[in-house]
Amino acid sequence: MRRRRFLDAAAAAGMIGLAGCSGESDRDGAATNSPGDTTESQETGSDTRRGETTTTDAETGYSDFVWAEQKIWKDERVRENLFAFAGRHDLAVVIAKADADADDLAALEKPLAAAARHGTEAWLNVGVLKQLTPGEFVGDGAKRRRHLDGLEAVVRRYREFFPTGRIVLWQEAPVGGRWNEDGTWNDRAVANLERLGPRIFAAQKRRIENVAPNVDVGIFVHFPYIVDGKQPGTFETLTTDLKSRGALPDFTFTDFYRGWYAKDVGPGPANAAVRSLVTNARELTDDRPVSYLGEAHTINPQYTPSRQAIWMDLRAALGAGAEGVGWYARTAYKATKHGFDPFVPNVGPAARDGPCASTLTFARDRYQYAYAALRAKRDTSAESSASDRFDLWLVGSGFDFYEHRLSLRTRAGEWQFVGNFDGYVDGDYPYDDSSERTSIFRGLSREHFDRDGSLEVAVDTAPDSDGARLDAVLAMPEDVSTYLAEPAATELYGSRSDVHEFSVGHERANTRLAAGDSRQFDVKLGEPQRPPDELVFPDHRTQRERLGRLESRDGFDPDDHFDLWVSTEKTTGGGNEPGGIEGLDVVGDDGRQPLSEASTAVSTVEGGAVWYGIDRNNLAHRDGSASIEIAGDARGLVTGAYAMAYAGTVAFRPAAEAMELLETDRASARTFAIAHEEE
Repeated sequence: MRRRRFLDAAAAAGMIGLAGCSGESDRDGAATNSPGDTTESQETGSDTRRGETTTTDAETGYSDFVWAEQKIWKDERVRENLFAFAGRHDLAVVIAKADADADDLAALEKPLAAAARHGTEAWLNVGVLKQLTPGEFVGDGAKRRRHLDGLEAVVRRYREFFPTGRIVLWQEAPVGGRWNEDGTWNDRAVANLERLGPRIFAAQKRRIENVAPNVDVGIFVHFPYIVDGKQPGTFETLTTDLKSRGALPDFTFTDFYRGWYAKDVGPGPANAAVRSLVTNARELTDDRPVSYLGEAHTINPQYTPSRQAIWMDLRAALGAGAEGVGWYARTAYKATKHGFDPFVPNVGPAARDGPCASTLTFARDRYQYAYAALRAKRDTSAESSASDRFDLWLVGSGFDFYEHRLSLRTRAGEWQFVGNFDGYVDGDYPYDDSSERTSIFRGLSREHFDRDGSLEVAVDTAPDSDGARLDAVLAMPEDVSTYLAEPAATELYGSRSDVHEFSVGHERANTRLAAGDSRQFDVKLGEPQRPPDELVFPDHRTQRERLGRLESRDGFDPDDHFDLWVSTEKTTGGGNEPGGIEGLDVVGDDGRQPLSEASTAVSTVEGGAVWYGIDRNNLAHRDGSASIEIAGDARGLVTGAYAMAYAGTVAFRPAAEAMELLETDRASARTFAIAHEEE
């Protein structure tokens, strides 16, 4: 991973102390050693140097990241929580300050120092033209020099913290910045991007390389100018010109929020767009790295992604060769009004504008889920796995936003800041009618925090806190396929007395967290007595075990399978008619096959069923179309059949949930179905 490259370079330069290298600090949050100065290097040939960098990155793996808008990195508490999270999970931090210049150095030093202290590499997103137009950059030498001098000042200071880091130039060009005189995004802005963009980027890149020769310089162009079906010729024109100038980007930064496509045309075209975005960006830059920023937030049409949508993004981006993935955290709250099975931990107005409001704090569970999914996806090639990780549950009542500071003692004996709780900013939430809370810190390394079979926990409460109560501390095995949002965890813990049997460690704290107080707890660690499936999906363990076996086969591809949702008329007897829908057949060009044989597993409920893991060949027709045809004695009971993208164990939906979705939003089911038929 690139973070290891950063740590090696930083240690060699004497930039950070041992505590900084491990992301550790004392419980008072003391900073590690200040970064030292580095000497300027001679200008080097970009093609040679960047080829070497790309090889190094390929050897070290991936470069996943978090994105931090100004509102996020300027607020100290939010910044510390996000950067600590990034440091624990080997994530870079993208610090966005679009038009940063020398006047911004003091402000930028705070997040740069925080990133170094937490042992995570920071990237800068800068170089956006806001104070001048492309024409002025090219034609007015004084304005061009002023812009480049400001950029150089920022890069010089950045280089002192991260001599082998990354600079992302532009931001969704030509949307971000003044690509024409009035700053609007239109055809003239696109024309200026194509015609003048290469000269601008080449000049910016040369200036950066002159003062920071080991920093990679990337480009960030808006997705419609890269993706198939829109205007990919723009990026091709841009990169062809840049290549002729010897200024090809060292990497490409991309973003795409699939809801803009999926809400109208379903997941298939959205997946194809992600694949083409990453593929085109990679191929048009001679196979240089591509970073992909995906959707874990609610987009402007008030459309929110599902858990399955997040997985589709991951599969499409990584399958197309993205080097790194991150998830956007927006700072403007949008209440969810649309989405097919949206993952919504809040209801409006969950958070109003404020310095702490962002996806991190008003949709914490969804944001955390996206990164849990990314960790799980990386497990297939990573050095560690979910078996080494645990989620720490803090169960109690009266938790208020960021009033309690959580630290854990590492195996090396140092206290490490983990985060503040409660992690949800004040607002209206579905579970706000009760003071009961569970705050969860996810994906913690047992290897890092297990001290001879014990987990040492410290909680420091703010002096101005109203106080709270901590009832229990649980270390639960991390398993994204049984991911519980915090309100669901609260409900489970309150309704069952045996939750501790599913943990790797449990301590009944039963203590008051009073203002200004500190508490420490030891949690004995072992192995769970019962599997998480039994806790979260007690009635569907057999189905999930069968799907797990399917997914463990060599060469398994989710795109080769689908799930079939079938809704039926409800009967007065409280169930399906004798010889009911479990005896249905699926009909394809190759004949008729019982669904019980075609599928991997089935879940039934009054009013319908879901057959999981059916081979996509059952939808394929010789003319290239996809359709679903159902037959059998119970065909008359069927009111609708929907071939849906394979959800698998990670986004498993029991039949009851699927039928509820059909009842509440059948129109979206039609949009999201690969094929469907209705009575």
